[in-house]
Amino acid sequence: MSEVLQRSAFVRLQVANLSSGVANGVVMITVPWLVLERTGSPARAGLLAALVSLPGIFVSPVVGGLIDRVGRRAVSALSDVLSCLSALLFVVGEVVTDLQFVFIALFAVLGAVFDPAGYTARKSLIPNAAVSAGMNVEKANGRHEGFFAIGWMLGPAAGAWCINFGGPTLAFASTSALFLLAALAVRSMRVREQRSEHHETAEPFWKALHGGFSILRSDKALLAFTLGLTVMSGLYMPIDTVIWPTHFESQDNAVGLGVVMSAVALGVVIGAFAYGRLAERIRTSTLLRMIIVMSTAALLPMGFLPGTSVFAVLALVTGMAWGPFNPLWNTVVQKRIDSALQGRVYGLQMSLVYAAPPVGQLLVGWGIEALGLRATFSIVLGLFALTAATIVSLRSLNDL
Repeated sequence: MSEVLQRSAFVRLQVANLSSGVANGVVMITVPWLVLERTGSPARAGLLAALVSLPGIFVSPVVGGLIDRVGRRAVSALSDVLSCLSALLFVVGEVVTDLQFVFIALFAVLGAVFDPAGYTARKSLIPNAAVSAGMNVEKANGRHEGFFAIGWMLGPAAGAWCINFGGPTLAFASTSALFLLAALAVRSMRVREQRSEHHETAEPFWKALHGGFSILRSDKALLAFTLGLTVMSGLYMPIDTVIWPTHFESQDNAVGLGVVMSAVALGVVIGAFAYGRLAERIRTSTLLRMIIVMSTAALLPMGFLPGTSVFAVLALVTGMAWGPFNPLWNTVVQKRIDSALQGRVYGLQMSLVYAAPPVGQLLVGWGIEALGLRATFSIVLGLFALTAATIVSLRSLNDL
């Protein structure tokens, strides 16, 4: 029985991964839609998107140290249980009274406190689950990110369906159930986890965090990779959390928003599952540059705000181009960092990724109200293209 559980560890991890992906996809479309529906203000939607990013800045590094000391499964399962409860708050709020912006913001930020822990812990579990399944790490990373992207693909479509047929209450009730399923799946895994050699001592968290910073700072290629990821995230997140919802809400087209976001996710699924073969044939630094150039080229035409069908095609191509990035990110960390210290590095990277978008989301929300959607979108895309060109030219990435 124990051997069967060990062999099924990767499958169980993907059940949790897929469930969490769907849940987050539902939340991603439902929360901004709810804000725009109740307030009609893109600036408030941008403000909330920024507020939701803030917990990850402070939680992720702490979670990284906690994962290395306490264990990946425990952190992942607890995070999903707490996410389940935070989603239930929306349900209770909708049943008791119509949610006002302050309560929407409060519940959304509370949920965002727990999400980085589960995401980071599941990343750290990939090598453990791969060993149990007899799978190489490149293939495991590609499949893991592919299944998560499937969740993101299904989530917006499910969220749009819930909004149309059952309202926000149905959407958040479904989210809560999915987070609970993720917690149960991870908790039932049987894998051998590698923890920090100090996990049984009273080592303070600040010392673990300092160690993570030292690791990142001492690896110039990984540091350049991380900073590039941070800037790209800061420019992209306002697009799908503020610009797209504002555009489609102005047309009263929840289905269109769901289709576009699902198209991005479908593209990411295809790209992520292709990573294993791409990694065998293309050097890591070359593949990274290809990802950045191709995804940028596909994103730029969206500035013309085409019809939904063209929007969806561009979104699909953007997702396909970006799809190999997350498994590449996982593989780079796993091959360059000792397994007992990976949680700290992932936590620090996630903190930087969360730190970048809030300012952009606030500025984009205000920019839409002051300059209009098309002008603001054009400025963001111009900065995105400039950043992509700068990252591609970095020589330090050659050492990856």
